Amino acid sequence: MHPLLVVCIAVWVVLGIFVMVDISKEFAFADIHKLEDAIVDATNRVRAEHGLPTLVKDTMLTENAKRYAIVNASKGFISHSHEPLTSRMPDNCISIGENLYQGRDSTGYDIVNAWMRSPAHRENILDGEWERIGIGIARTGSQIVAVQLFCR
Repeated sequence: MHPLLVVCIAVWVVLGIFVMVDISKEFAFADIHKLEDAIVDATNRVRAEHGLPTLVKDTMLTENAKRYAIVNASKGFISHSHEPLTSRMPDNCISIGENLYQGRDSTGYDIVNAWMRSPAHRENILDGEWERIGIGIARTGSQIVAVQLFCR
């Protein structure tokens, strides 16, 4: 085989790999955004079942939740105390609450259902004082870390 032909084939293969990796990243990010929205929807469904108002997705709270999900994923275990909770409270909030989740990929319903089986997490979800919500998700290996923030 001619050396120039070998080089051309190698370049096309490498370019193909880069395109596939880029596409897979895009799909992974799309799945994360869908899961974030599914958690918000599932949380609001549970609140409605208990006669509570729905929560509005807050941009700053969502950004803070995403950042803290990355912090937890990088530490290898979830904790409310990697940083003070108040560091996740936007200026427009007067109080804040937080739920954390680490596990295999799940649906938004599964994650909220797991939180509802825990008294402290359930209390956060069903707290009538909250008005806004932010969800952040980070991948770590085959698991996800989800951070759910509430504020008033």
